[in-house]
Amino acid sequence: MIDPKKHPTLTYARNWSNDKLQQIQQQLLSLADSAPDVSIAAVSGSLGRLEGMAHSDCDLIVLVNDEAVHDPARCQKAMQAVWDVLEPLGMPLPQSFGIYVTPASHGQICDHGTLGMIADDKNIFGKRMQILLDAKPVYGEENFQILVQGLLERYAAGFLIHDQKKEWVYLLNDLIRYLRSYCAWRQFDLTNDPIDSWHMRNTKLRNSRIPMFAALIFLLGECSKEKQDKIGWLREHLQLTPMQRIENVYKLNNDDGFNILIDAYEVFMTSINSPEVRKALVDANPNSLDELRAMDIPEYNELHANSDILLKELTRFTLDRRGDWSDAFFEYLLF
Repeated sequence: MIDPKKHPTLTYARNWSNDKLQQIQQQLLSLADSAPDVSIAAVSGSLGRLEGMAHSDCDLIVLVNDEAVHDPARCQKAMQAVWDVLEPLGMPLPQSFGIYVTPASHGQICDHGTLGMIADDKNIFGKRMQILLDAKPVYGEENFQILVQGLLERYAAGFLIHDQKKEWVYLLNDLIRYLRSYCAWRQFDLTNDPIDSWHMRNTKLRNSRIPMFAALIFLLGECSKEKQDKIGWLREHLQLTPMQRIENVYKLNNDDGFNILIDAYEVFMTSINSPEVRKALVDANPNSLDELRAMDIPEYNELHANSDILLKELTRFTLDRRGDWSDAFFEYLLF
């Protein structure tokens, strides 16, 4: 549990994020008139995790109706309407590339026609994953809950949906695919801009993004105990933030190691929100892998060491669940 005295940065970030989410929700109410094609808006990223700060991007997953999604003009109009109503909040827009730039539809997210497709549209695939990893609805909440139900039914299709004793094999495979692809991308991406760099991205990866993935993996492991309604169990627990998911699974297993995680996470949050640390990470700016290997950045080294604490504890907890989570889950997790 977050202790305001021990975890002041996490406490501040959660309060700031909740206030910002209320402001976003209020601003988006006018979309019912100005952009009727928009059916859902959900924050992802730091805001979705309730870890936002003033410099946080407004990573927003926008869904439009199934008719509008095939009309580029209507899609552009819908996205512009969303950003227009949010402009008074002065939040940084998401990067000009990636999954938050264009909308999708319920039909695309829950499409059974793409089951098992390796070459699935990366923007749709990424949205599917983020909806399950850290998204929180800020517009069209009822539609969002219907979307999550449909997405879980998609991942249960053909197998688990007919036998609740089976595991979330397809979802676990997609989740691991997303995690490994994300890690490989970050390892070799040397692009930079005034607020981002290799050192910044990889600091966030090890200290924040991997715990986010672990949170969903933990839910899937814990769900292996459920034999009656796996879809309902997972849907209920997806409403928690990643750190809440991890804490919940620790409690369900009577494991007191969560304090190790949350204390290290507070160290990360405090450091990554320091202007001096952020500047040091961004200014490093290697232009080649040779330059990268030669660099010695104290701020990065300290945060890398902090991430070692997080990853060691996440690994310890996972391995200790042998005998608690099903053997089948561990087999699918590894192979």
